[in-house]
Amino acid sequence: MKLKGLVWFFAIALTLISIWELSYTWVVRSYEGKVKAQAEKIVKSQYPNATGEDKELLVKGRMQHILDSTRDKEIFPMVGTSYQKCKENELNLGLDLQGGINVTMDVSLDGLLKSLSNNPKDPALLKAIQTANAQKINSDADYITLFRTAYTQQNPAAKLSSLFAGSGKEVKITDNDDVVTDKIRVTAKTAINQTYKILLKRIDKFGVAQPNINLDENKGIINVELAGVTD
Repeated sequence: MKLKGLVWFFAIALTLISIWELSYTWVVRSYEGKVKAQAEKIVKSQYPNATGEDKELLVKGRMQHILDSTRDKEIFPMVGTSYQKCKENELNLGLDLQGGINVTMDVSLDGLLKSLSNNPKDPALLKAIQTANAQKINSDADYITLFRTAYTQQNPAAKLSSLFAGSGKEVKITDNDDVVTDKIRVTAKTAINQTYKILLKRIDKFGVAQPNINLDENKGIINVELAGVTD
């Protein structure tokens, strides 16, 4: 009996939590529906001859302008919550259910290698970079490892330090390939994480609710999903 009562307790608790979260979603959808109707009315008044895709773009633009300007407006009087806060607390339906933007960003590690080298136009450097670029799509290895492997296979008698050592550079001509690889990898990870942090700050600045941002350090790829965002 105690177990049955506990099951009922959790079932009721989960139901109440779901209803509470759904209330934010309902409030947001209701408010956005009113704003859309308002935007359509404005567009119809200002652009009576607009039709099809042109009209749709005008409505979207006007709707977004209204939503941006009323971000702090209280739309959930019961708890005194603004549109922005409700948007942040609504259920995340994902791209499949509500559409949005999906962008994959590739941090330019080939450009980083060129900037770290003592001769960005070195044919051996460029050939190894080209090979690493071709292999990274289907490989789980990090980009710097792919580059090192390509370079040592193509230039078995050469040292990596010959590409990256120089006056004022961190890599020394006496460094072995392992040391050079470690130094470059640290620099690459720093660049990737810095790009990731900048991206997070910019998305947060625009007030996008529930962004899904995934970082793949090995490949230097950042995948961004912004559900419900159209512009």
